Amino acid sequence: MKQVRISRRYDETPHEVYVEIEKWLLDVGDILPFDLFSTDDKFSDKSFFLAQNTPISSNDKTKIERIRSLYIRQSDLPSYNRFVDKLVQAVARNEQIPITKKAAVIYRQASVILDEMFENPEELENVPKSKKVVNTFVNTIFSDTHAIESMIKITAYDYYTHTHSINVCIYSLSLGSYLKLEPVTLEELGMSALLHDLGKSRVNPNITNKKGRLTDSEFEEMKHHPLYGYTIALKIGIRDRSILDGIRHHHEKLDGSGYPDGLMGKSITLFARIIGVCDVFDALSTQRSYKDKMSSYETLRLMKISMQHHLDMELVDAFIRMQQHDAILTSL
Repeated sequence: MKQVRISRRYDETPHEVYVEIEKWLLDVGDILPFDLFSTDDKFSDKSFFLAQNTPISSNDKTKIERIRSLYIRQSDLPSYNRFVDKLVQAVARNEQIPITKKAAVIYRQASVILDEMFENPEELENVPKSKKVVNTFVNTIFSDTHAIESMIKITAYDYYTHTHSINVCIYSLSLGSYLKLEPVTLEELGMSALLHDLGKSRVNPNITNKKGRLTDSEFEEMKHHPLYGYTIALKIGIRDRSILDGIRHHHEKLDGSGYPDGLMGKSITLFARIIGVCDVFDALSTQRSYKDKMSSYETLRLMKISMQHHLDMELVDAFIRMQQHDAILTSL
């Protein structure tokens, strides 16, 4: 979520931090427990738009579609997150809602939860929160033949740790489903993928948020994040060996040159090898501050040509076939 600090027009407080919300989530009849503010231009002051506990009218909805952005006070963010959570539950039960909208709403809920998890990584509630995200993804995959394609389409174009974790979870679940893993195994894989970068919460934020390539010393510090994540996972009560291995070993390489344990070949567990493939694919195919994103074709070609000794090529090939299969489904 974008945050801005602006002068208030409707409050005594001289400055207020606002967060931008997804305006497309709001619909006619929604009664929101927070005030809404709007802007037609990113350089303009934010204007009061709608008071809390006021139903959104058809006229309001038309205006919402025309304006550039909607904001809420940062202090209202917990109320907004609860609103999104209820919306996800309602959407999941409604078979009339298109899978594309369902996927987008579910992705938004996952973003909220990941933001909370990275703020407080050792909170015990992170386990049930993670399960809620993963179970929703898995149930969606099994509920609609186009679910995987729809979820892949909404993966964010800009790379940052939270969206990256969600994207890797979606790709891993998609690949696991294509490989016909059992639903219970898929849920465990999804947990491992969603939490695979949680250890970055312990890395100096000047490194994780750096707008550019890391120095050698910064990269050495970044390489600690799988162990940090493994330790956090143990602290919050995760004991499943497959989930823990995926978190700890997603940067291992088949030739033994990876980290943190220098594992080789099939001594790297299936979860870690799946997450490793999906991690590389998302990192290369999303926008970074210091590089343009690569197309899916360019990314997969680079992985096939340059990473033969690093990634499990059987899984890379399965990932390619999965994407081709989804493209065929789309054209039908």
